[in-house]
Amino acid sequence: MNEKRRYQRIRLEAKCSLTHNNITYLGKLENISLNGALISFNDGLIIPKDDRCSVTIYLDGLKAPIKSDVSVIHSNFTMLGIKFTSIDATLMEVLDNLVERPTSGQGDPDKNAGEYVRESEG
Repeated sequence: MNEKRRYQRIRLEAKCSLTHNNITYLGKLENISLNGALISFNDGLIIPKDDRCSVTIYLDGLKAPIKSDVSVIHSNFTMLGIKFTSIDATLMEVLDNLVERPTSGQGDPDKNAGEYVRESEG
């Protein structure tokens, strides 16, 4: 299978919410890239591919949550792949900082809260 990703994914667990058709779903960000993100949900939801939504990401250390308009790339019962359709200066700064972070690859990520880990491309 050919890899279509243009940007490296970085595992980043953070609370988030997704709003679609005036309904807000609480989820967890699983990974993020300069182009989009993967979100998991405890409850199932079905949002058609290419539908527009908005996402709010709650990162520790930021005074305010990050909000962005997104488009659905893929959806299954509890996972949703999104593409950022508008990126403001705050989101771009956060994404740039995440991509530039060094990764040690050492230790147990569950024991190191807030650790960012680059995911393999293959």
